[in-house]
Amino acid sequence: MPTKHHEGSLHGGKKKKKRVKGTVDRITGGIVVVLIRHPDAGKDEPDTYLEIYVPRENFKNRDLKEGDYVSVDIEQD
Repeated sequence: MPTKHHEGSLHGGKKKKKRVKGTVDRITGGIVVVLIRHPDAGKDEPDTYLEIYVPRENFKNRDLKEGDYVSVDIEQD
């Protein structure tokens, strides 16, 4: 039986997903804001970050706090 996913879902896409490490910046309204190193940043740009917005339900450990280290999946082009 096929599973239905909403239009913005990460499931069933043609793009490859890559797991990256990040840090929880803040949690607002059930959304966890994770800071990751920007994928296109050069070695000479150490403070270039990208915010990723992830629903809290997507984490196994739902007792997250600011500063926690987490892994998230991002789509590669």
